[in-house]
Amino acid sequence: MLSSLIRQHEQYRTSGLNLIASENRLSAPAASALSSDLAGRYAGEWYGGTRHATDIVAETERLAKQVFGARYALVTPLSGNLCDLAALFSFTEQGETVAAVPKEAGGYPLGYHKFGRRLAALPTHAYRIRTEEAGDLLRRERPPLTLLGASTILFPHPVKELTREATDCGTLAYDASHVLGLIAGGQFQHPLAEGADVLLGSTHKTLPGPQGGLVVTDSAEKAEALDHMLCFDFEGGIGLVDNPHVNRIAALGVVLEEMLEHGPAYARQVIKNARALAGALHQLGLPVALAEEGFTRSHQIVLDLPRREAPELCRTLEEQHIFVDISGRLGVAEVTHVGMREEEMETIAHLVADAARGQEVAGQVQSLARRFYGGDPC
Repeated sequence: MLSSLIRQHEQYRTSGLNLIASENRLSAPAASALSSDLAGRYAGEWYGGTRHATDIVAETERLAKQVFGARYALVTPLSGNLCDLAALFSFTEQGETVAAVPKEAGGYPLGYHKFGRRLAALPTHAYRIRTEEAGDLLRRERPPLTLLGASTILFPHPVKELTREATDCGTLAYDASHVLGLIAGGQFQHPLAEGADVLLGSTHKTLPGPQGGLVVTDSAEKAEALDHMLCFDFEGGIGLVDNPHVNRIAALGVVLEEMLEHGPAYARQVIKNARALAGALHQLGLPVALAEEGFTRSHQIVLDLPRREAPELCRTLEEQHIFVDISGRLGVAEVTHVGMREEEMETIAHLVADAARGQEVAGQVQSLARRFYGGDPC
C-alpha cells in the first residue's frame, strides 16, 4: 500500500510544474546517494565499519569549503532551522535580543520567544531592509546576534553596509536558505566576503540538494562555538545533532560536486528565468510585485495578492497541475534545474495566467512537464 502511494506521489509531482520557491529536485546521482546503504549507518570513531562513511563526511566538508570559499564547514545540521538555532544558542544567552527580519515582512518565522530570546525587528520596505534605519536599530539595541535572512528574498541583503554595526556588538550571521544555490554559483551576493561572520541555511531550495543544513565560516572561534551545538560532543553533552544522517551528507556532497561544475551557469539561468517569468506574467496582467525594480534578482517572484486570494490561487493552479505555495510566492529553481529556459518561462506564464482565469490547461501543463521530467535534471 505504501509503495503504491509513493509511486502515486512521484507520478503526480512529475506530471506538473513545480513553482514552489522552497523546493527543488535531486539529480539521479544525489538521489542514489540518499537511498544508499548509508541511510541506516553512523559515522565516527565510536563505531566499527565507518571508515568510508567518515571519509564521506570529511570530503563533503572539503567540498563545502571549496564551493563557498570558506575556511570551515559543518555539514551535520539536519535542517536550516537547526542552523538558525545553533547560531541562537551559540551567540546569545537567555533573555538577549536577536535582530532579524520579522515574519510580517517576509522573514523566517522563527519563534524567538520560545527559546527565551527577544526579536528586534529590522526595518524593511518592499521586502528589503532599510539600511540606515537598520543601522540605527543595531546601534540602539546592540544585539549579540544579527541574523540576515528571509523566506521572501527578492534582492540581496545590505551585508556590507551593516557589518560594522552588527559585529561591533556581536555576530552577523546570514541565513541563505533560499539563495544558497545562487551564492554557490556566484550570482547573488558573497556574504562572507561582504563581512558576515557565518553563512548558513537549508540545502534543498536553490541549492538542489537533500533536505538538510549547512554552515560555513572563516572564523575559527565561530566554527568552534557552532561545532559544540552541531557535532557529537560526548564530554560536553549532545547539542542539536547526534546522528547527522550520513546518506544526506553524501547526497549533499554529490550536489556540491555538481555545483562546482554547473553552479555558475545554473545560478545565472535561475535568475534569468525568474525575471523572464515575472516580466511575462506582468505583461499578461497578473499583479507581480516590484515591477519598477525589475521584479527580482533571485529565484523568487511575488504576486501582490490580498491574503485570502493567494490560497485560492494555490488551489486553482493545483487543479491544473501547477504547484505553488499559499503565500503568492513563485520560484523557478526546480524548473530551471530540470532544464527549462526563457522560452519555457513564456509558456509557463501563459499557462499560469490562463489557469488563474479558470481555463483548463492541465493537458498542456502535463505535456510540458513530460518533456523535462523524463530524465536526469543535471
